[in-house]
Amino acid sequence: MSRRAAPLALALAGAVLAAAPAPAAAEEGAFTRGALGGRAYRLYVPARAAAGPLPLVVALHGCWQTPEDFALGTRLNAAAERRGLLVLYPAQGHRDNVNRCWNWFEPAHQSRAVGELAEILALVREVERAHRVAPGRTVVLGISAGGFMAVNLLCAAPDVVHGVGVVAGGPYRCGLGPLGALQCMRGFQLDGAAAAAACLRAAGSRPVTIRASLWQGAQDTVVAPANLNALETMFARLAGAVSGVTERQDGALRALYRDGAGRPVLETWLVPGLSHAWSGGDPRGTHASPLGPSATDRMLDFLLE
Repeated sequence: MSRRAAPLALALAGAVLAAAPAPAAAEEGAFTRGALGGRAYRLYVPARAAAGPLPLVVALHGCWQTPEDFALGTRLNAAAERRGLLVLYPAQGHRDNVNRCWNWFEPAHQSRAVGELAEILALVREVERAHRVAPGRTVVLGISAGGFMAVNLLCAAPDVVHGVGVVAGGPYRCGLGPLGALQCMRGFQLDGAAAAAACLRAAGSRPVTIRASLWQGAQDTVVAPANLNALETMFARLAGAVSGVTERQDGALRALYRDGAGRPVLETWLVPGLSHAWSGGDPRGTHASPLGPSATDRMLDFLLE
């Protein structure tokens, strides 16, 4: 939300959360701080030597969170160490949004040329300059405001983003401005088909070829579960999904969609009992719950297999 919309901050954040706890010391690589053009970030570089270029994960935190908090709750650094991944954590500060929410609902931050999306893409280029990043292996993960922003990033830059993982997010441009954002989060004004068409218009002449892993807690009262259905429709259209199979896995309801060539392109997970939280996460982090399958591992399996 913009500074002018500060009175709506707590509603968008969903809850007043405690200060972010310190990150766990489970990883072995380097978790470094940096800034580019005023945009702060953290970068995790695995300790183990790589035989070649590494996939890059862009991790977008939710409201009230910090990169350290998000890394703790998702256990993403530990997963990156095991798998040999670079993880970029762009940081949203209080000066940009009073509650550190990404301003996903403001048109000024939905273009690759200006605003927060442009700054995130500049950070990606900086990581590519400093490290060997595997071509076609950049994916974006996010929760809540970070999940909405991940969808924006895909639509604005499908030539950069090749996979997206979303927890408690919603379809592209489902709500504009703070009031529109609240309506979207509450489950109103959702149209997955219109979102897919708007995403294609934003992409312009760039082809949108992606994989998507979409997650939602069935008990989420901040982002209504109806958003998962709209996201499912949106990404099924974007990915050209022609068939789907739904089954229960690890206590959750998983749907898998394939394209005309039989390739898996989209999965959705609805986790019973889960509220506004990262499934299978570390509860020492905010917006993270031990309930459900590990969203981190399942996303990375699906998006980078």
